[in-house]
Amino acid sequence: MEEKKSACHKAYSPKRARQMSHESYKAVVIGLGPSGAAALKRLNELGISAIGIERKKTPEEPAVCGEFLPEPSEITFISKYPSVKKAFEYIGYTEKTNIIKRIFLEFERYRKYHLKIGGFTISRKEMVNKLIENANVVTGDDVVAIKQLEKGYLVKTRKGREIQADYIVAADGFPSLTRRLLGDNTALDPIDYALGINLKMEVPNFPQSDIYMYSSKDTPGGYAWIIPIGNGMANVGIGIRGNYIKGNITPVVFLEKFIKVFNSSYLRDAKPLEPPRSRWIPVTGFYSTPVIGRTLFVGDALGAVNPINGGGIFTAMALGVLAAESIWLENLDVYRERAWNEIGKILAIGRKYRALVDFLYDHWEVAPVATRFFPEDLLTKIIKGEETFMEKIIFSGKGRKTSYQPR
Repeated sequence: MEEKKSACHKAYSPKRARQMSHESYKAVVIGLGPSGAAALKRLNELGISAIGIERKKTPEEPAVCGEFLPEPSEITFISKYPSVKKAFEYIGYTEKTNIIKRIFLEFERYRKYHLKIGGFTISRKEMVNKLIENANVVTGDDVVAIKQLEKGYLVKTRKGREIQADYIVAADGFPSLTRRLLGDNTALDPIDYALGINLKMEVPNFPQSDIYMYSSKDTPGGYAWIIPIGNGMANVGIGIRGNYIKGNITPVVFLEKFIKVFNSSYLRDAKPLEPPRSRWIPVTGFYSTPVIGRTLFVGDALGAVNPINGGGIFTAMALGVLAAESIWLENLDVYRERAWNEIGKILAIGRKYRALVDFLYDHWEVAPVATRFFPEDLLTKIIKGEETFMEKIIFSGKGRKTSYQPR
């Protein structure tokens, strides 16, 4: 039975799981970011006994993310699916911190695009902690071993907790320790993952209804961003592809360069509110099997980020919802099929578009000419990850050629 929405607006007070010998649950969720929190919430709604484990003492503290989401009406090619609708329902449990009316994308001052994509920002920390209210959770602890049983698993944590569960939902990010513990040593080439670096800043001279994206030879393989989050603040960051991080290069230098370039314009009088923080992000779509035995992989542990724009909150949460519903049905084939049909095949389109980015950074000298051939309407669809005629004529390019597809 689904809880009333108002119940999710109580103060954060998840039930702390009692220390027991061989606690037993139908499912254990490893990792309580957006995907894990959505899975745990949906499991509870469906009456499935479940527990969540999160290595941070407070989930999503800190959150390394731009925290922007498009309005569902802007992405109907994916928001039409039931899992994505449920994800946006969960996102609605937290207040929007800012409303975004337009996005500007600039290619090193060669061309500046005005992309008509409306959306909003949220606090990931607030959203996740609302989703896990009244759930059984263990925080400040992490999984170190998984033993396969006749039916299910025995999960052991660093602090000595032992949990027996029929199913695991692996939401432990990239690279996923759960995958390795279960014998899946899938490795990605550096071109197929990025380092995202972000910090919050006071930005008194930046318009709060605009997002600014910047692409140059100093944002190798990705882009930099200024995403206002309300109250005169913004998430300021950069994504750098792994194949450009070499030798003695310190990735934060690229972020510092970006801030310096715009410290007399967009970032005039800007002040950092925290040190930069980073995390690894897979940017190739589904990169391995979504199911191993009775373990279902969601979020970055599967590859939920759209390779063309770096967004992954609602797609990760949709996978968490699908994993929970498959456990409720006790049919993991449902997850294999729906995960691909509702999320994976859309990310595969973004993976094809990423080949354009790869080409551009390999041949940056042609950027002034190449950017002339993309009208704003077409580029808007590409950045969203929407299907266009371009997707049908692009080869996957370098890196992992195809995302995982169900047999």
